Amino acid sequence: MIIDINTYIGHWPFRQVENSTPEGLVNLMDKAGIDKACVSNLNAIFYRNVQDGNEELAQQISIGKEFRDRLIPFAIINPSYPGWKKDFAHCIDDLGMKGLELYPTYHKYNLASENAVELLNMAAEKGIPVHLPCAIENIRQRHWMDTKEDLTADSVTQVLSTCPKTNFIITNGPTNAIAGKLMTLSMERQGRILYDFCRIDLLYFSFDNFVKSVGADNVVFGSVLPLQYVDTQLAKLHFSKISSEDIEKIMYKNLKELLEL
Repeated sequence: MIIDINTYIGHWPFRQVENSTPEGLVNLMDKAGIDKACVSNLNAIFYRNVQDGNEELAQQISIGKEFRDRLIPFAIINPSYPGWKKDFAHCIDDLGMKGLELYPTYHKYNLASENAVELLNMAAEKGIPVHLPCAIENIRQRHWMDTKEDLTADSVTQVLSTCPKTNFIITNGPTNAIAGKLMTLSMERQGRILYDFCRIDLLYFSFDNFVKSVGADNVVFGSVLPLQYVDTQLAKLHFSKISSEDIEKIMYKNLKELLEL
């Protein structure tokens, strides 16, 4: 079984992306052997009002039973936009979304700002994790109108003490370097910090060393479908020398526990 933390539907404005509908995403999941996937709507990142994108996501998933059974919606909220508290409550309480996803580099706010910290603590109170993608595309591939910034370890460090009960999932970035900087601070918190291995090198046992350094309990699977190929992530698991028990934790058990699936 595989549960994927990081997939998308919706329009990516900087290049053509196929299979960006719920049906297309599920087809890609079938080919890769992915059973369930956390999904957010790219439109929510770029709409002036992110909530319109969240509503689209909920509506599109509700169309078919297979989508409802396999796609786990995450709400994108912009805490610098009016009405964000109402939008967050509606997404979690009414639309049944299972997580919060934030893009401070796209929405131009500081993760340690007053509103953002309040939102992070609200997520903890609701018992849902906060997904923090460091990036969407690699900076070397970006369109000139795309953001020039990535989420950094320093940004996350600022909120670990002010949001001690919040569970964070950090993905699609230099998670080995970020984990190294956050490790000491994370041990003092009630909330967990989990990482994907999307950008961990396939060679030189980099994946195995990463798992050993952060612990298999703190690693999850993330593909970035349909924007990236999933085969590289599957190859890292295939060639890994870590135990089958730890592989199962990474592939699905850690997320199943965190999301209470």
